[in-house]
Amino acid sequence: MDTSTKPKTASRPRTTRKPANATTGAVADQVDQPATKAKVPPRAKRARADSASSAVKAMVDAAKPDIEVPAWVALTESAKPFWVGVVRARARDEWQDVDLVVAAQLAQCQADIAEEDAALRLEGKVIKNDRGTPVMNPRTTVLEQLARREMALMRTLRMGGRIAGDQRDDLGKRKLEVDARKARKQVEEEDDGLLA
Repeated sequence: MDTSTKPKTASRPRTTRKPANATTGAVADQVDQPATKAKVPPRAKRARADSASSAVKAMVDAAKPDIEVPAWVALTESAKPFWVGVVRARARDEWQDVDLVVAAQLAQCQADIAEEDAALRLEGKVIKNDRGTPVMNPRTTVLEQLARREMALMRTLRMGGRIAGDQRDDLGKRKLEVDARKARKQVEEEDDGLLA
């Protein structure tokens, strides 16, 4: 039989028989429906950094206290000042929970760098070993490793240096929030002067 001359027919859903219902004994027909794609909701539009709504949001965010260290992250007291610097490097609405963990790691790394650097300055870059031979201080190697870790964490957070893609909008939001913090500080200083 030659299949090339066979007329093409429109495909239609197949009907299959379901097994009998245990309680009624009835047999039901089931129609196989073609699979449809799930609809993905459209992305919400982000406000431009130079818009009025972004300026208002930056002022509101600047008035809020700094983002706290998440409860599930351990951070030493020496790293807390670095934490504040790290979270202020981005606009508040850019931070996700997973980013805060990396931010805490970065703050701790920066605190470790400061501690190791202070110790290295006291001990010197060259020390004497047990035999009295001058050798490089091992803290130098530790500092280099910490510096590489710091750069890796900064890349993960997309901080420091330029990144691929258009980041002008993010930079604009960051600048707005920094400017709003400065304005808040000025207002607080003026208020203190009036109350004195």
